Amino acid sequence: MADLNTTFLGLALKNPLVVSSSPVSSDPDSVAKLEAAGAAAVVLRSIFEEQIREDVAAMEASLDGDTSAAAMDYLRAGLAERFGPQSYLDTLADMRRRVKFPLIASVNCVAADKWVSYARKIEMAGADALELNLYHMPVDPAEDASHVEGRRLALIKAVLRETRIPVSVKLSPHYTSLLAFARAADALGVKGMALFNRFLQTDVDVEKESMFLATEYSTPAALHSQLRWAAVLRNRVKCDIAVSGGIHTWDGLVKALLVGANVGYVCSALYVRNDFCVIGEILAGLADWMGRKGYQSVSDFRGKLGEKDLTDGDGFERVQYVKTAASIG
Repeated sequence: MADLNTTFLGLALKNPLVVSSSPVSSDPDSVAKLEAAGAAAVVLRSIFEEQIREDVAAMEASLDGDTSAAAMDYLRAGLAERFGPQSYLDTLADMRRRVKFPLIASVNCVAADKWVSYARKIEMAGADALELNLYHMPVDPAEDASHVEGRRLALIKAVLRETRIPVSVKLSPHYTSLLAFARAADALGVKGMALFNRFLQTDVDVEKESMFLATEYSTPAALHSQLRWAAVLRNRVKCDIAVSGGIHTWDGLVKALLVGANVGYVCSALYVRNDFCVIGEILAGLADWMGRKGYQSVSDFRGKLGEKDLTDGDGFERVQYVKTAASIG
């Protein structure tokens, strides 16, 4: 029988299928059902940096003008900086009491600031790891690529100083040099990176002449970019890799593992199917495929299709392009 056990972020997992951050991972009842359905771990729905900052700002505003010694002691002690949205921590603690599989907290963040002390509270509430979702589209024309990337690396470094649990980053594909940024993050000590986050999709209502946010789930067609970059990064970074976006069936998970991912994230499939049973179906398909191929464990084939030419980075990407272009021509 196929052994699906694996590791991710230094955590022992019973299989390589993780539920990524979404509304379904914000409710303790749903998370318990995900564990029962067979998921190996779950990434909690993200808390936004702005939420944490807003709480800090609200606390400072409530003390504005209060010259009492107690209030000033609070401010001098930095208590406002150490408070964050308590409901997130309470929900995390509730989940920790109810499930045994790893819980990966998530913060959607932009810059290093005083909010990073919140990472320690997440650790204390029972999170096994922390994912930094670097979800931000730079729109300042005066900020060049080096400043954007430097700000994000400073954020990662600051969070790593605050917590002892493994830290992962969820990346966007929109970097001037994704490989260089990934290697820089890896050098700082992140334990994993997820490829990729998805920006909210905007659409236009031509009758109302207004913009709106369109609900757009991923499809298996979205998997191509993640597979390419997972293959390129696999032997160029030490940290673990997660493929996120486009895994709807067992073969999507197999593809992710073959190019070198440690785990595959599943999310949209749960909403498209409106059924957690898809988790068991994906895992059953993986086990069946491994049996047919004669693989005893996930490590037997993980990274088999990863980029092996580490000389100039052109091996996988260039060869695949040339082959495809030649066949089309």
